Amino acid sequence: MRDPNTAIPHYDLAVVGSGVVGALTAHYAVRRNPGLRVLVLTHAARGTGATRLSAGFDTPTGHSAAQRALAARSTALFAELAAELPDVQREPVDTYWLVSRVNAAALHMSMADGGRTSAVDQDGQRLLTETFPGLAHGDDEVVRASAPMTVGRPQALADQLLDRVLSRPGSTLLEGFRVTAVRRAGGHIELDAADGSRVTADKAVVAPGPWALDGPVARAARDRGARVKKVVAFHIMSPPPPHAPALVFEDADAFLLPHHPGGHWIFSVTSPDWDRGPDEPLAIDARDRSLARALLERHVPGFLPHLLGGRVFSDCFTPGHLPIVDTVDDDDVVMAIGGSGSGYRLAPAMAEDTLNLLYGSSRS
Repeated sequence: MRDPNTAIPHYDLAVVGSGVVGALTAHYAVRRNPGLRVLVLTHAARGTGATRLSAGFDTPTGHSAAQRALAARSTALFAELAAELPDVQREPVDTYWLVSRVNAAALHMSMADGGRTSAVDQDGQRLLTETFPGLAHGDDEVVRASAPMTVGRPQALADQLLDRVLSRPGSTLLEGFRVTAVRRAGGHIELDAADGSRVTADKAVVAPGPWALDGPVARAARDRGARVKKVVAFHIMSPPPPHAPALVFEDADAFLLPHHPGGHWIFSVTSPDWDRGPDEPLAIDARDRSLARALLERHVPGFLPHLLGGRVFSDCFTPGHLPIVDTVDDDDVVMAIGGSGSGYRLAPAMAEDTLNLLYGSSRS
């Protein structure tokens, strides 16, 4: 129960969630208004959500015009961030796409930058053969090349941005503050914690990542069709060559990505497990492994002996995999949810849209 004798701290902006969307929102907010007092709230410690475990593979694509526009805008914002913050870790990676012939045209159209995939040239064929042992595909499938994609370090980016925000006078991080309610009370927004604590702010952003269905915007998120889903990324314990490309299995929604810092490959597959929240015990199970083995057996059998361990977490998915940025019961409360496995690559545009809703349109 809250102590009535304890003063309630007040801020200009409260951001619920310290992942990459929350960190970018806080960063853009103080860049727009350097004097803003920002409070960042997280239910546990920094780096406990999907951002920490994300592969950071940025493929600016989309199967709808809205997705492509969001991805293209995020790419431009990432370029601005890299110019502003030289330590932002984003590296290009050559990328190839294995896709069914009937879906090749759709793959062309999905490129957010207006680029197109192309046939793989002789050098590319040699690189693929040398990198992916036993690479094979059916007669009804084809491998295409695209412009290089990007690999980032989502948690490092979130940490760097939060450190910059928190270095400003009047801005604070509260860990272990599990927000259960956000509501208007007179001229401000109240944010209540599970332990009875309370803070207030002029405006609030709720960017809880996979906790979207367990907290102050749960009802609104469910009303918009949001669900949580298990995300699985296996490790292929074989050192990638220095200039190894990524290989995207477009129809299977899976990819092989070189992870040089760890000396292995990341093999992300689409888990069939829905409604698995982040507070549940999550583990790679036999069904996940069977799915991964089937893909490797069909396309890169030489990696099968090296399939060992990996990462598992959950994320919030939305219908059409389009993030939801919208007000919740009050014009001064905005939720930014539904990264749908692409939260890192869409985070800059989500953060910009969030602040535009709160403060009006302005360049971040």
